[in-house]
Amino acid sequence: MPLPTTEVRDADHVARLGRRLKDGYNELARELALETATACVGFDCRTMVTFSPSAGDPLVLKSLVQQELLRRRILWQGFHNLSFAHSDADVEEALAAYREVLAVLKGAIELGDAARRLLGAPVEPVFRRTSSFDTRPAPVGSRA
Repeated sequence: MPLPTTEVRDADHVARLGRRLKDGYNELARELALETATACVGFDCRTMVTFSPSAGDPLVLKSLVQQELLRRRILWQGFHNLSFAHSDADVEEALAAYREVLAVLKGAIELGDAARRLLGAPVEPVFRRTSSFDTRPAPVGSRA
């Protein structure tokens, strides 16, 4: 008796979905004339969304997109980390949410009111210098 067939999910599956998500995001940005304001970049399996300072404060723009995606039940922190569990339907759901959210972003950029649209404080940088501490090893023979 043959075993039931199941969909094989491998690295190509993850790359294909990631490429679809990245290309779909960038196409939506082009359709809305936002290609100089935002882009999805990176490896197909792990992409990130960037925001240009020429469009406004990147952290405020990212915060607005994050807020609006959360309203649409998409948990997002600025990147896409796809896995074998994701499906074509998941990518389509994300792109449908992006279609709505990028329209909101466009309006905020055009009116210059992205910060006023936020319900809370914008996100802050994760990595930043907090002191003059130098993590490089001291040269040989020097006092540390």
